[in-house]
Amino acid sequence: MRISGRSLLTTLTLVLGLILNNVSTAQSVEYGQDATGDPNAVWVMGASGFLYSDRIVFTAAHTADYFGDAGYVFAPGVKNGPNNKKYFAQKILKAPTYRARVGADNTRVDDFAIIILRESMPMRNSVQVASPADIESFIREKTPVEMVGYGFQNESSRTDLQWRNSQSPHKMTSVLVSGEDLRKYYSTYQGWVEPNQTILDYGVPNSEKSGSNCDGDSGAGFFVQKGDVRYYLGAAGGSQAGITNCRSFLKFPPTGGMSGVNPTHKFLALIKEAEEFVANEKKLEAAKEEARVAAELKAKQEADERARVEAELKAKLDAEAKAAAELKAKQEAEAKAAALKKTTITCVKGKLTKKVTAVKPKCPSGYKLKK
Repeated sequence: MRISGRSLLTTLTLVLGLILNNVSTAQSVEYGQDATGDPNAVWVMGASGFLYSDRIVFTAAHTADYFGDAGYVFAPGVKNGPNNKKYFAQKILKAPTYRARVGADNTRVDDFAIIILRESMPMRNSVQVASPADIESFIREKTPVEMVGYGFQNESSRTDLQWRNSQSPHKMTSVLVSGEDLRKYYSTYQGWVEPNQTILDYGVPNSEKSGSNCDGDSGAGFFVQKGDVRYYLGAAGGSQAGITNCRSFLKFPPTGGMSGVNPTHKFLALIKEAEEFVANEKKLEAAKEEARVAAELKAKQEADERARVEAELKAKLDAEAKAAAELKAKQEAEAKAAALKKTTITCVKGKLTKKVTAVKPKCPSGYKLKK
């Protein structure tokens, strides 16, 4: 039986209304809540990302397309600005099944990538990739789903460069809906979906109440907070429909907008590859650091040995010089003493004899030295 467009619209409006009523009032990147200090939201050169571990950032594959070898990110949760420390990329991995938009099909399929950093950045919480069972539970229980991004927050953000150099991340809070509900949403609005349009696995409703994506949020992560753990669902950017995208001339339809997303648990092998790469890099760095410390220790030991030998040689030379100086002084003293020693000579004059005692004795006039 074919359901009329009006009936479907009414049904979907009620479904989404019930869903959104189960979410606490929250604003988002557009109509957003400030999320400065968020432990995972990462600015990615004009887009967004999600810190998964100290050197692994999840983002959208189409964001990584223009990220480049010289790309860098900032630490999580900081306000954007030129004075922030830059963390440069070492390697980028894209989902092997990633497909960009093709022709009239505006959906990006498996829009997921991993940025591996050259150095660690602060990691303050625990992150897990949501499993299929987790996702089923989140949909069934209408668990709040959050996304924190560095996208535009209103139309003026597009042209306000001063704002863009000091922007803070903003958060939206919504829920996750099934692929079936996502297809219902598209079918509500004839002409939104091309005949060959790809429909992704799950959807996240957008509205003025729950918040909405804008340009620059691509790569931000949808996640569920459970206690101290964040369960990562997927990256923003696969598909968007019915959102205003921070444009004043666009309005939300009655049922709001919708983000389409594929789950990241499909890419566990890619994540494992990234984790193994990081672990190997850390081993290499540890080996290099160990070699550096050993080289420094060896250099210090060699320098200490040289200093010891030089000190001993100097002490020996100083002792020899001192001994030579003392001998010379002694000889000079003896010579001086000898030079000052008095002697006695005998002088004669005919039958007269006279003894003369002096340092350098001389016979008186008319006397001759007795031989």
